[in-house]
Amino acid sequence: MLKSFLKLFTAITILMVIISCSADADSESLVAGEDFTGTNIRVLSIDTFEVRLSTMKFDSITTSTSGRLLIGQYNDDDMGLITTSTNVQLSPSAYYLDNDAVLDSVGLVLGYDTYYYNDTTQVATLNIHKLTDKMTTDDTYFYNTTETSYEETPLLTKSYYPSPSKDSLFITLPYSFGEELFNDIRENIITDQESLYQMLKGFTIMPSNADDGSIIGFSTDSDSSYLRFYYTIPDELETDEYTYDMTINTYYNHIESDVTGLPLEDITDQEFNLTSTESGNISYNQAGTGYVTRIEFPTIKDLYNIGSEGTILDATLYIEPNTLSHSDIQPLSETLLLYTIDQNNDLASQISNSVDVVTATTTNEDSEFNQVAFTVPVIDFIDLKLNESPITEDALIMIPTDYNSTVNKIIFNDSQRSNFNTKLVITYAVYE
Repeated sequence: MLKSFLKLFTAITILMVIISCSADADSESLVAGEDFTGTNIRVLSIDTFEVRLSTMKFDSITTSTSGRLLIGQYNDDDMGLITTSTNVQLSPSAYYLDNDAVLDSVGLVLGYDTYYYNDTTQVATLNIHKLTDKMTTDDTYFYNTTETSYEETPLLTKSYYPSPSKDSLFITLPYSFGEELFNDIRENIITDQESLYQMLKGFTIMPSNADDGSIIGFSTDSDSSYLRFYYTIPDELETDEYTYDMTINTYYNHIESDVTGLPLEDITDQEFNLTSTESGNISYNQAGTGYVTRIEFPTIKDLYNIGSEGTILDATLYIEPNTLSHSDIQPLSETLLLYTIDQNNDLASQISNSVDVVTATTTNEDSEFNQVAFTVPVIDFIDLKLNESPITEDALIMIPTDYNSTVNKIIFNDSQRSNFNTKLVITYAVYE
């Protein structure tokens, strides 16, 4: 019934009086014309519904389908120590080398994919370890919590200044490592993927424990990141240099956050909700680590207390990110997707309407003071909550499209901290 009036209401031209009011404020009436409907219409703009924010954390998120390798470490005032390492499995397109081929050198090429987060002016470290076990999973995916054992001593350690705008990073590997693999392929000892894994199960590439700089994104594409062998065939009249590549066939990113001493330390499992009142009137979102802000509207059914039949014309959530929590090196995600989660904080469904999926976008509320807000169309979710039977404890969350391939954070101010810039505004037409 709430939506049935909307088409009739918008099909005619009437003078609307929008009244911003509190729950107990008086409202005015507008006569649409007795000849047409014989109905008094009041259009109310109500912004006094409670917006309850809390932070939860997914037990795990998929990181093996993102198309990006994440490597690095930095210390964050809000989110703690963020560490990302990547695990890769390799294979060639063919298990063949000329009988006279001689290895010249071997190196790992990591192609930048332009993504970075935090300070790239700091020196970063890559520790490359050989895996001691094959990468395995109980299903078809690997997660940010997946671990694969590796040799304690790194095959190689390289320090570098990240340059995300450049093409790639080249890392020369020990000749003895490459020679053994190269010769085994040439001599038909390695002839398929299984025999390759007996010699090389893969790599884990991780930062140094002392790093405090940035997280860098590298591509998984076969023409961007690969293990390359350079070789020659001496018997040829002209000694040309050839290459033999192994490309990434399986990968995942292991992502950790050490939140010791921070409010987030209280979140011990996925079902725990850290309310914004328990964390300084803020809530947390961070891609990669699994933190997300849970949004609830516990007083939404107070709309029925108006006492007259009506329809929701619009419902918009305005939610303010903390100004100090984003910068040029820690940018905000400008578009967020809307999902519902159930009472156990399990993902339920994505919010969509008749046209497309629903998104939250940023708007500049006050450019002079760098005040930004996310504008979130929530009419579909509000309708769901008003009409659901039985009543559930579903809540709303917002995550970026690259939630499993970045570590971008968003710190939200709740209504109290934002001076009520974080609010739900419902435009409601009452008719009799």
